[in-house]
Formats: sequence, C-alpha cells, structure tokens
Amino acid sequence: MIRSSCSIRVLCISMWRIWFNACFLLILNEMKRRNFIIIAAAGTVAIAGPPLYYYWSDIRYENALIQPKSLARIWDAETIQSIGKTYCRQFPKEKNKEVLLKRLLAGMNNSDDLATALEQQIKEDFETGNTVMVNGWILSITEARQCALFAASAHK
Repeated sequence: MIRSSCSIRVLCISMWRIWFNACFLLILNEMKRRNFIIIAAAGTVAIAGPPLYYYWSDIRYENALIQPKSLARIWDAETIQSIGKTYCRQFPKEKNKEVLLKRLLAGMNNSDDLATALEQQIKEDFETGNTVMVNGWILSITEARQCALFAASAHK
C-alpha cells in the first residue's frame, strides 16, 4: 500500500504529541500500567515514524537528471524507457536507482547547474570514448544512465 507523504507526516506529528502529553502526565501522576503502555507505544512510533516516512516517500528527480536533453528531442518517453531497460539488462549492477544516481552525480559540485553539468559530462564522454551501444545506438554512458534512471523511475 502506498501512503501519501501528508498522511505519514500527520501520523508522525500526532504520535509525537501523544508521546509528549503522556510523558507530561507521568510527571504529574503516578506511573500506571496503562500510561506506561501508551508511552511505550507512542515513543516507538515517534522514533520509528520519521525513518519510515523517508523510506516510503517517493523520490522525485529533477527533469535534467532523468531525461537526456539531446535524446528527448528525437525520442519519446517510451523509447527512452526502452533504452533504459535495455541498458539495465546489459549492465545489471546499474539496475538500482541509488547506484545510477550516485554514478550520474559523481564529480559534480552542488553549485553546478545540473543540466549544464550533465551536458558537459556527455560531451566529455564522447571525447574520451566513454560510450556504450544500446539497441543499435551509440550513447555516452551518462545518457544511457539517464535513460536507465528514467526507466526505473517510471517503472512503478
């Protein structure tokens, strides 16, 4: 089941409030079994809530990252996705979104404009021969990884 980020955020905030109120009650009242169970359950959810929120939330990528600008001019989304899937079959170690993202962003500064930096990387890939053949097309490794990330992102 996919939960919206809003409902998870509301759940986390609610559990923190319950936990805080229960702790406050403990200070004012004596410890009772019911209060202890409520505090323990609320504390567990309050601690586990934020990591679960980030685990379940959708990652949204900037368009420049998942769509190679030059290829998007000649191919539709279906073709880019097909190229990405084929690339993932050829290089199974790069099937994972996190691996693709890490390799795409390797060597880039945070101050760089992402689209410009990717275009420069693609140019350098062709100049250095860092290319791959996918479905009969010779692509830079950066373009192929962008297609793979696009396919992995659209594959829900």
